[in-house]
Parts: sequence; C-alpha cells; structure tokens
Amino acid sequence: MKKIVFAALAAAALSSAAFAADKKKQIEFTNELSSDIVHHIAPKDSDKDSHTAFAGIDENVTADYDGDIVKVGVDATLSLTDPNGTWNDDDDEPFIISEWDADWYVEFNPFKVVGFGFSDELYTEGSYLPVLDDNINAGNYSTNGFAVLIRPVEGLSFGAGFDVPARWFSDNDTDAYEIALGVDYTSDPFAIGGSIRHIGTDDHLQVGVYASIKAIDKLVINVGFTHSDDGDAGLGNVTFVSPYSYWDGENEDWVSFLPAEGIYGKNILSAGVTYDAGSFTIGADAAFNLDADYKYADSWYKGVHIGQGAYDFYTAVDFALGLTDKLTLDIKGLALFDFGDETVWNASKAKWRDLDPTFGIYPKIVFALNDHHTLAGGLILQSCTDSDYGYTEFALPVSWKYTY
Repeated sequence: MKKIVFAALAAAALSSAAFAADKKKQIEFTNELSSDIVHHIAPKDSDKDSHTAFAGIDENVTADYDGDIVKVGVDATLSLTDPNGTWNDDDDEPFIISEWDADWYVEFNPFKVVGFGFSDELYTEGSYLPVLDDNINAGNYSTNGFAVLIRPVEGLSFGAGFDVPARWFSDNDTDAYEIALGVDYTSDPFAIGGSIRHIGTDDHLQVGVYASIKAIDKLVINVGFTHSDDGDAGLGNVTFVSPYSYWDGENEDWVSFLPAEGIYGKNILSAGVTYDAGSFTIGADAAFNLDADYKYADSWYKGVHIGQGAYDFYTAVDFALGLTDKLTLDIKGLALFDFGDETVWNASKAKWRDLDPTFGIYPKIVFALNDHHTLAGGLILQSCTDSDYGYTEFALPVSWKYTY
C-alpha cells in the first residue's frame, strides 16, 4: 500500500510542472453519499429464517483535472457495514470499514503525438454496457500501470505498456511483467478498438475486440468479443444486490448463498444499446458465455475446486422518462440464465448442479434540486428461483449526489 501511495505522489509531482502551461483547464468533482437503507432476504428453503439488516453507508468521491498537457484524476470509495446485521451477532463492533478503495490516474502529454499514462485506463467505446454502467475489462487499450500513448492522427490512439503495480507497487509478490497492447479509433459514425492484456502471465491472457456504431441519430450500438484465459471478463457481479451469508439464530445455523451473480467464461459476446430521444432514454445490455458448461473455479470445498457464478446469459434494460425538468423516473430490470448443466458445486449435496434464473427490478425517482445537487430514492426487488440456493431480496436505495 505504501508503494502505491508513493507511486501516485511521484506521478503527481511529475505532472505538476505542466499545470501552469495548460491552456485548457477543466475540473470536475462529484461526491455521492448513498445507502440501500435495509436489506431483507427470504430463502426459498422454508427451513431457513428470513433476515433483515441495515445495509450500511457508501461514500464515493471522484475528481478530475482535464488539461491540454496533463490529466489527473482520483476515484475513492469508502463503505461502512454493520457486521451484526450480516455476518455475526457481536454488538461490540457496530460498524466496520467493509471497503476502502482509492484509484488514481495521470496522463502526461508533453508532445502532440506521444503521451505517457500512469494507472491510466482508457476504454474503447464498444466495450461499454450502459445499464451496468461499466466496461468489459479487455476494452482497456491502455494499462493500469505505465503506458506509452501514441496518437498520430485525430481519433486514432495506440497504447503499449506494462502493469507497474503488478511487479513493484503491489502487496502481492509476482515475477510477471503484465504487458498490454491496444488500439482505438473513434469517429462520429463509428468507433473500433481492442487490446491484448496480461501478456507474459500464466492463465490470465485477455483479448478483446469491440465496435460502436453511431451512424443513426440518437442511437448507439456497442458490440464486442472477449477471450479471457481465466474465464473472468469483469462481469462477475451484474445483479442489483448481492446475497450474503448470515447467522440463523432460531435454527442455530449459517444461511449461505453462493455468489451466483454474473457471467463467467473464456469466450463472451457482449452488446449494449442506447436510444436517447430527449424526453426519454432506453438502454439495454446483453452478455453471452459461449462455453455453456464452463466452471469458474475460485474456491475450495473439501478438496474440490468449486465453480462459482457460472451463468451463461445476462440481459438488462433501463428506461428513463423525464416527468418534469427536475424529476425523472428510472426503471431497470435484469435477468440471468444458465443454459449449461452442472456448473456450480452444491456443498450440501456434494455434487455439481445447474442454476435457475435470477430476476431483478429497480425503479427509482431522481430529483435534481439544482445544477449541483441530486436526490434519488427507489426500491430493488430481486429473486433467484434456484431450488437449493434461491431467495427473494429487497432493498431501499437512497442517495445524494453533488456535482461541480
């Protein structure tokens, strides 16, 4: 951790000399305080008690400086969780820090054609999924380490570098230089790009090719293909809320849910569509695992490598309607399906099993107080029909967002 902080400070010091020379100076800042208020989960198994818990509080801050010569940004998230409501009954510790994540980037462009990136992740447009509001991992044609960026003509970018944190600035020991190569071309009617990532590592190679079609007014279509040797393309959690393990005091037993929340596979097709009509916006996501019986093994149980989250198809929709100038109704829905057979380990029955579908709906109201302050509140309903690990869950998300 100390090495990561040192690297960030060193990169910031290197770029600070360029601030005075920047003609274009634009600063963006957001602060979002949010909470799901309460999580209520009811297992399909009638022998297990339902459970209600305080959902905790999340704080997220992002800040970006965008100049001609230097671009600097930070993204920090702090999450507080009540462990008594989820994992145990120890009243001595009402809150713990369940997540503390601080990401940063610096891009230094002393020349018109050649620039340098430090922890500077740059994604091609076609890798973006609008409902998930995230990119496929292999859509990053730069690197989260050090990269040389070449932009010979407007719209065309080449990235080449290696993951410095993986070798010198990480808490994990590794001898691998995780080399990344990528290219991106962006124009008004279309964008195309891709990357080869984690070159030089064992079983972690990623290859992605993505395109974005923007020729039709108000319509954007993103499509892509990802190959990931380890089966993880970055779609490990696409659900609205995550089931968790908790203590059933009445039956004196743990109630556990396998993290079957996303798409894993070595070869994945992805697509995202957005249509913005002004008064309303429609978005849709889809991701399909071409390896129907793929087992993503990331833990062990009694000597068996357990497959987790091996859904094959994810789809989601998002409909946003402007009710007034300040009031917006936003409704999201998702579905996960498993088309394969016996892809997840059933610990209680000591055998492989398949997954039943998961469905979710998330309506919310967004109220813009003014240009800077936005309030939002809604309801999440999510259900998994799985016979062994099925559940029904709801949450009450609220948030306040400040933008400058």
